[in-house]
Amino acid sequence: MRVNWKVWLVILNVVWGEGTRELMNNNCANHGYIQIWDNNDPLRDFATYNCPEQSRLYIRVAGGERIYMGFHVNGGADSPPTIYTDVWMRLRDPNGNIVLGPVQLTNTMAAGGISTCNQALTGPSALYAGGYNALVYTVPVGSGGNYFIEFAVNNNPTVRQKRVFRWFDITVARWNGSQWIERKGRLWSRKWDFTTRGATNAFVGTLYTYSSDSVVTSFAFNGMRPYGFEVSCNSFGASNIGTPTQRRRSDYRQNIINAGGIPAAPEYPVFLNDPDQEFYPTGLVASVDSFSIIPCTQTSYCLYVSLSKPGQVSITLNFPAPYVPRTFIQNLNSGPNCIPWDGTDGNGTPLPNHTTVNAKLEFFTGLTHLPLVDVEYHNNGFRVFLVRPTTRPNGTLLPDPRIYWDDALLTDPANSLDGVQNFTGCQPTPALGCHRWQNRGVNNANPEVINTWWYTNSEEHTFVLDIDPNKWRVFSEITSCTGPNGIQVHLWFWHEIPFSSLNWNITTTPANLLGPASDTLIDTSNPQWTHVWLTFPVTNNGNAVTISFSLTSSSTKYPYCQGQTTLFCTVLPILWGQELRGSVQAGYNLLEWSTIVEQSIQGFWIERALPGSSFEPIRFVTAQGHPSLYTVRDEAPPVAPRWLYRLRVEEPGMPPVYSRTIELIAESIPPSVWIEPSSRTLFVSSSDSKPVQIEIFTSVGQLVWSERVQPGSYLLPLTPGAYLVRAGEKTQRIFLP
Repeated sequence: MRVNWKVWLVILNVVWGEGTRELMNNNCANHGYIQIWDNNDPLRDFATYNCPEQSRLYIRVAGGERIYMGFHVNGGADSPPTIYTDVWMRLRDPNGNIVLGPVQLTNTMAAGGISTCNQALTGPSALYAGGYNALVYTVPVGSGGNYFIEFAVNNNPTVRQKRVFRWFDITVARWNGSQWIERKGRLWSRKWDFTTRGATNAFVGTLYTYSSDSVVTSFAFNGMRPYGFEVSCNSFGASNIGTPTQRRRSDYRQNIINAGGIPAAPEYPVFLNDPDQEFYPTGLVASVDSFSIIPCTQTSYCLYVSLSKPGQVSITLNFPAPYVPRTFIQNLNSGPNCIPWDGTDGNGTPLPNHTTVNAKLEFFTGLTHLPLVDVEYHNNGFRVFLVRPTTRPNGTLLPDPRIYWDDALLTDPANSLDGVQNFTGCQPTPALGCHRWQNRGVNNANPEVINTWWYTNSEEHTFVLDIDPNKWRVFSEITSCTGPNGIQVHLWFWHEIPFSSLNWNITTTPANLLGPASDTLIDTSNPQWTHVWLTFPVTNNGNAVTISFSLTSSSTKYPYCQGQTTLFCTVLPILWGQELRGSVQAGYNLLEWSTIVEQSIQGFWIERALPGSSFEPIRFVTAQGHPSLYTVRDEAPPVAPRWLYRLRVEEPGMPPVYSRTIELIAESIPPSVWIEPSSRTLFVSSSDSKPVQIEIFTSVGQLVWSERVQPGSYLLPLTPGAYLVRAGEKTQRIFLP
């Protein structure tokens, strides 16, 4: 059973207040002090006038409580100390209003001065005999929150001169009806600045941090010899920019600044005691509810993770040689999450079909990084302890955290006493802690930011995935830029995905060329796949248009599956009723097309080309200006085995745009089937006079007309709408106005 030695420490040592007592571990022979403006460095702005929020020294109080404060400012060596009387302090409320001070801190002040170390260990004399005479501020009822203390040399916020607070105490007390009772775990900062006032002086204090998921861990410095150093904790590492792997690496402060990051960016509150649970409640250890890899398309996979609460996960995909493993580290929300994966390995190499992937998921609770700035020696290593919660949801005991680090970017690998990196986790032994080093922090202008991290609980989930193209789930394609009624998109998806769960978006460049989908055709005849055709009407026209269509599934079983397609095309200033088609007749070639909308076009040039030659205009057809059927004969085509035809649409002030190109072959005259929209007339032609089976379906798949017909024309009993016309093995889609 794990013994909570911190509880026994409290029982055996009567301790009061917060400050010097914790930093010196209740022993005046130890070394641990707060400081401002170390090395007169503008970045060492802890608890100074008008410092940023991350550097403030906070006191969490409730309305009606009292704050007791005492300080002793000096510098230089411990003996004999240099006494400074030029530091001023003030207390601000949560809104930034100054509610006490400025007060000059001197060794002769009537209230607020601490004369001896024992006074600092004892606490305010108003609460404990033998303590110091404190400055006192009573918080108005209804005005609780995070108050904060600020210091300045000569009461001047522009002066940056190092000052050390050899002893200090800040105590919060609450009236219980008969006396004032101290409340611990109220003093905190996101970026403490400490000193031991000597390169050989050890720091033996223990600090506490409160993670974003309400987990409290303590970390004992275990005799570190840092001289002056900063302490902050966060969820990411030495820097706040870059990939998760880059962020957690130790690095030099200036390198981080040059990259645009904040060195050791503070995030979590750091306390001198276990944070008061009234304001900092205990969180729950999270769990992984579901983990799978969902294949969507050949280059679109969803690493699907569902969590019981927010947290950070690490997913490593291991592949057979020669492919390189790939790791994803991300902060995820509670509930379902999707980490996109493009089907490539760690070097960006696409994986072939049927590759076996071994996927490992790690989920961290209480993830805490401790990036320390400017630390010289740590020969003993850290000791990290779990304070609360201490059990998993099932009641089993949680072990103390293992410790991790990555110092590969530092240029002194010989000074790493127990390895440059540790990604498997180090557990302190009775003799030594973890993450030890020496001879660092010698360059005050560009000190190292040395990062250490831990977490209180992790879950590992491993399974094997076979990348099988038959399991890809969502696809989409743009089938036509100028269909019968606009832009046509074809999408198809696995039968288990309901159509109602699909969301799509279509955009054009230039923008606003399309209206919302005016027609939807669904085909569920395939037992495994559902096919859908969408038609987006053209509201404007342009050349060299880019059309992008994206499709996302939000179904429960296949969430986040995506299909995306992009097409470069031309949106013509017309809507085709029937695109250009033709047939080879005896002595001439017949060309036919029809329009539903014609927007300010002059007409059509019919262009012809022989194999291997350029297109040449052969005839101009004037536009009718309204929905029209065009039938044109090429009366004297040159003798050739085949001919190519296209239409060049002429619009004033616009470059010419072209229809699709068709090919007519002399030897084989294929059957031609099309419907003239306005008259509802079916035209069938065939060179061999054989009958053709025609089937016409509604947009919901209902058969409305079926005949085996001879070449000729037939009047159809069809109402306005979208239809599928099948002629033999070929299918076309039409829209009747």
